[in-house]
This record gives sequence, C-alpha cells and structure tokens, in this order.
Amino acid sequence: MAKKSKKKVSVVTEAGEVSQEIKEDVVKEIEAEVAQAEVVEEKELIPPKRKFLNKKLVLVVLIVALILLVPVVYLYWQYNSSQSLLGASGGNVNAQEASLVSAVGKLMLLPAGETPKIATVSDASQLSGQSFFARAQNGDKVLIYEGAGKAILYRPSINKIIDVSAINMASANQANQQPVASSSATAPAVQNQQASAVILNGTQTIGLAKAAQTKIQGSLSNISILSLGDSINGNYDTTIVIDLTGNKAQAAQQLATLLRGKVESKVPAGENTPKADLLVILGSNYIK
Repeated sequence: MAKKSKKKVSVVTEAGEVSQEIKEDVVKEIEAEVAQAEVVEEKELIPPKRKFLNKKLVLVVLIVALILLVPVVYLYWQYNSSQSLLGASGGNVNAQEASLVSAVGKLMLLPAGETPKIATVSDASQLSGQSFFARAQNGDKVLIYEGAGKAILYRPSINKIIDVSAINMASANQANQQPVASSSATAPAVQNQQASAVILNGTQTIGLAKAAQTKIQGSLSNISILSLGDSINGNYDTTIVIDLTGNKAQAAQQLATLLRGKVESKVPAGENTPKADLLVILGSNYIK
C-alpha cells in the first residue's frame, strides 16, 4: 500500500510540474500576441495612406509658402533698387543741378537765397528772335532767378557764361512755344539792361581799347561807350568790369562775359573813377 501511494504522488507531482511549464509557455505566447496586437493597432491608427497624405500636405504648404515669398522678396528688392536709383537719380538730378549752379557761381556772383529754375536749349535756331538767345547753342543751360529777375545763359561744354539778362516773368508765357526743353522752367522773356561804359586799356598792347569798343558795339546794343583811354597801372592780367552804380549787375556781367573778364565791385587802387555806369579795364587775357 505504501509503495502505491508513493508512486501516485510522484506521478501527480510530475504531472503538476508539466502543467506548470505549459502554463508559463501559454502565458508567454499570450503576452507576445498582445504586444503584437498593440503594434498592429498603433499602425492601424495611422494608416500608410494617411501618412503619405500628411507628408504631401506639408510639401504643398511649403511650396505655397515659397510661391508667396518669392514675389515679396522680389518686390522688396525692386523697392530697394528703385529707392537707390531714385536717391542717386533724384539725387543725380539734384547733384547735377547743384554742380551746374556751383560752376556758374565760380564765374559770376549769383543771387543769394534763391534756387534757380534750369532750362536746356534744344533748338537754338528758333530762339534767335530774342537777343538773349542770339548766341545760344543747343545744349546751353538757362538759369532763371525769378525773385531776382535775372536769367543766365551758360554753356557747360566750355564752362562759359554766354549772356546775362533781366527777365520779365509776366511775358514769359510767350516763350512756352519756343524750343527750350526743361524739367523745371520755361524760356524767359528777356530785357537787356541799358548802361554806359568807359573802356581803359590795362596792358601795353596798343589799340586794345578800340578793338574792345568795336566788339561791344557789334554785340551789345544796350551798352553805350562814353570814352576810351589807358589805365594808370598798365599791367593787368585779367579784364575786369566794375559796376560803379551798384545797380547795373546784368550789364556788367554781359560785358565781362563778352570780354572774357570778371565783375569786380570796387575800382582798383590808384585808378580814377569815371562818370559812367560801368568801368572796363582790359587785361592781357583779352585778345583783339
């Protein structure tokens, strides 16, 4: 009896051990299946097609953003370029006008406190009816000082003032039909200033004063020559024109331009002051 009981226990024990092993195997298999099911479930939550659509949507958004950004960048660049061009253009225009006024200012005394309007002669042949434009050439510049009532004809190509005249702005509208191209002015109607002058030879060259008189009478009908003579100092290098009255600046500048001289405000020391509006002292720079 005792042997039988022992064998049975042994069998039961072995059976129990086998049962326990089977249990563990089953549990492991179940856990593996559950883990796999979770992975599959996660994959099913974001199907491949949807993932592809999400990537495609992001790509489309990026492309649209680039398309919108390109014109913005281009417009910004164009704006900056235009501003730069405008600054040197406007700029360039202002600089050119300032340079022009500066060049003329080195040749004569300009009206203070006024910015001139500037015109360009485009067809001088049709302006010959006005004495102011009698010697004008295409490309000449006209500086118009409305406040001071003065017009200056300047030739940039040779850096010379061709003529200076008083202007009558009331009749300037008549000049609108004249071929003067300008972005800021119209051709002025001009009136030559009448003045009397005395001419002195300030060199050792005989006959210079007579030659100057002939040239003036042939070019400036508004200037009347009262007398000719020699200066006390006969060694002037540069021709000078002195406005003795203080109110004949336009006529003085006309003479200075014609004779290649410059306008002075005072009679040189040692020279006599004649009874005339203007005193001209010819220098060695004047050629007959």
